[in-house]
Amino acid sequence: MGLDSREVTPELTRVVIHLAAEVRSFERTELTIEKVLGQRVSQSSIRRLTNQVGRELADLDQHDMPTGNQEVIIPEVAVVSCDGGRIRTRQPGGGRGVRLSGENGWRETKNSSFERMTLVENHSGEEDPCPGLPTSFRSAAKVANISEKPVPNVDAFDLDEQGRVIYEGPRRVLRTAVSSMACSDEFGPMMQREAERRRFFDASLRAFIGDGLNWNWSIWKTHFPTFVPILDFIHAIHYVFAAAMCMDSKEAEGWGTYVKFITLCWEGRVDAVIEILTDACHERGVDLEGRISDDDPNKPLTDAVRYLNNNRTRMDYPRYRRLGLPVTSSPMESLIKQINIRVKGTEMFWDDPDGAEAILHVRAASLSEDGRLDRYLAKRPGWPFVRRTTATTIAA
Repeated sequence: MGLDSREVTPELTRVVIHLAAEVRSFERTELTIEKVLGQRVSQSSIRRLTNQVGRELADLDQHDMPTGNQEVIIPEVAVVSCDGGRIRTRQPGGGRGVRLSGENGWRETKNSSFERMTLVENHSGEEDPCPGLPTSFRSAAKVANISEKPVPNVDAFDLDEQGRVIYEGPRRVLRTAVSSMACSDEFGPMMQREAERRRFFDASLRAFIGDGLNWNWSIWKTHFPTFVPILDFIHAIHYVFAAAMCMDSKEAEGWGTYVKFITLCWEGRVDAVIEILTDACHERGVDLEGRISDDDPNKPLTDAVRYLNNNRTRMDYPRYRRLGLPVTSSPMESLIKQINIRVKGTEMFWDDPDGAEAILHVRAASLSEDGRLDRYLAKRPGWPFVRRTTATTIAA
């Protein structure tokens, strides 16, 4: 591989960065390189090289990183999603050890997915391809998992008798990702630059999917106003299920109320759900304009009314299905998990801000399906270092 005592070659740099992006820790990266390649690169060197590459990737983003010689195809369907994640950090300039920043060291990350998609075969755009509520949203186990609640004690849904209902939205062709510690005001322009590089603004069908976080829709309004705004249907389920189970003392009756409510939402009749929930609050003497404590049994009702009211203009699901657009941000949730696999853990701490920002850029580039990381590393020179006299340490 051309490794000598003075530098890490471009080829070894490529291996180090790919492993650092994919393997659980720098320690495991060091062991993997030694076991598989027979090369010795210390954890500290791997960390410094990863931080350097991450900073370079961030700088390239600021200067509109080119897509290389690849032709960028205008998507048939362009879908942008964003969501927050979590990462644990040390105090700035605190060095190694437990010197946590913020609240127990936890900081929010900003993450975004850019999917080039294609419509399903035979899509007409004239009729709703899935007017009935999909089976998975009528599964007690599935809904309980979405809502992070115990599975309600209700009769199992008979798939053989009722038949399986599935909404087939557009199919993904290629996904790229952006991840950063930046605030939403800085992250929005980063997202816009990525969308411009992927020619998303030239697509005939454009969608922006998010949950109820205010910063999501601030980014949409500022940077993606020509994209159809869609509230992730999964997040609507979370609030509707909690409210329905709150309304009835018996789980079976609560489940029946949930199915009624979520069917109305699927049919685009969210106003009917809001009206019923609002009436329930008034009957219980709950002031929707006032504050309610977290342990108040009526809080799921007020939360659902507030959430659905705030997002009602982004819940026209029949229209989105007729257009052929997705109605959930499941790929975004999957991306968050893929990023968290590398950056989040009970014993995992990152320097704030440099180390945390660097690993997020490297991980996002690694998860992007356009070959971004390989193209960048192919043009990057090797990394000079000096080998110390000890056999176990290579330091910059």
